[in-house]
Amino acid sequence: MELSTENLNVQAGLEADVVVHPVQGTPKQEFHVEVCLEPAEKVQNVGIFEGDDGNVHVKFIPVVPGTYDIFINSDKLVDSHFTVQAEERRIDIVSKFDLKGDIPRQPIGIAVNSQGLIAVADIHRHCIFIFSEKGDFLRTLGCYGKNPGQMSSPVGVTFLNDDEILVADQLNHRIQQFNVQRGTFSQSFGEEGIGEGEFKNPVSVCMDGEGHVIVADCLNNRIQVLTQDGEPVLRFGDSGPGKLDHPFGCVSHRGRFIVSDSWNNCLKVFDSSGKFLNKIGAKGDADGLLYSPWGLCVEKYGNQQNLLVCDGSNGRIQQFTMEGRFTGKTVCKLQYPTALTTAPDGRILLCDLEMGKVCILK
Repeated sequence: MELSTENLNVQAGLEADVVVHPVQGTPKQEFHVEVCLEPAEKVQNVGIFEGDDGNVHVKFIPVVPGTYDIFINSDKLVDSHFTVQAEERRIDIVSKFDLKGDIPRQPIGIAVNSQGLIAVADIHRHCIFIFSEKGDFLRTLGCYGKNPGQMSSPVGVTFLNDDEILVADQLNHRIQQFNVQRGTFSQSFGEEGIGEGEFKNPVSVCMDGEGHVIVADCLNNRIQVLTQDGEPVLRFGDSGPGKLDHPFGCVSHRGRFIVSDSWNNCLKVFDSSGKFLNKIGAKGDADGLLYSPWGLCVEKYGNQQNLLVCDGSNGRIQQFTMEGRFTGKTVCKLQYPTALTTAPDGRILLCDLEMGKVCILK
């Protein structure tokens, strides 16, 4: 018995749904199906689903672009082999996020909690906007100033938990914490300086898997790891082979730190002790090259993770494997993307500083 496949649109890093069905005229029958995909080391999340109509859905995620062989075997069908071609991922703007009510003028940082609550840093209005998952305005946090709870050109924002956020209060050289439900200031730590626990223009803040706070200490050209009360744990990047020059972003993933080394136009990877491991990219506008990278985000699909990078001066988002192989990019021209995050419903939310908009990508 022969099999045929429907038209395919397979992209690296996204789930593919290959529908296999008997050729026209084949009697419907139940059967046990086994599937094998090759190269096996380049696929994730393989699943097989038999429909009531006799069709078989083979779902998997191709990690990188290339040719994939699918072998189907059952006790009722002859062995079947067919090939699919996974293309580079084509990321596009689905829409501008329809924020309602008071909205930011220059969105530069963004974070989402597990309930879909959205926090947006506005560098122009010196505050944080809180929106519902549907984009309804809820409140602002902070205003211009130097006092506790006030801000000066905030950039990075992250959720400490579903109720609390941390803000990289750039020109006040500190990290501030707020309760998003009550709209109140909780605490701050840090001051201007070069010592441990001190900052000079912190621009990015995130959490690692152990609950530590990770800060891109931009003008000190280093990354600092601290407790949630601001006690220093580790610092790195200010010397040695992995020396940073204006780090603009950082994410932690499986015991490694990935840093946007903006003025060196690359990403740098460090282990949990701060030891430099390797770099990703170099200056340029070709695929896989970078020009002033900003925010980073790890997009997760089951066991598969994609590293998304705001390639600021190239006006695009690029996708890499966690090992640093280029696998896709935006097909639309952005102006100056600075931060992005994923929402619980799978949306990618992007801040474009020059556009002055929050966009939804797919």
